[in-house]
Amino acid sequence: MALSSPEHAFSSASSWHVCGLVIQAQPHAIAAVKLALLALPDSEIAAEDNARGTLAVTLGAADSRALLSHIESTRNIPQVLAVSLVYHQQDEAEHRYKEEA
Repeated sequence: MALSSPEHAFSSASSWHVCGLVIQAQPHAIAAVKLALLALPDSEIAAEDNARGTLAVTLGAADSRALLSHIESTRNIPQVLAVSLVYHQQDEAEHRYKEEA
């Protein structure tokens, strides 16, 4: 499929990726880590254990490259020790469109 095809244009415009991450950070720096995470586009902290430095985070993006970039950004936040991808979902609208075509 050529990148300029109408099918690709529809897929890109209708695609949405969401992932769930478990982030382990230094407990003494959890407030700063939370601020940095919330500065990322389409990010949300779903749960937290400040005493242990553990956060459950969701990130969203229009395509997988942007999502991977956001995940990499979480790894680069000072005092983040580990980032684990625990969930990923791609919007199924593009798959329905391809089946109907």
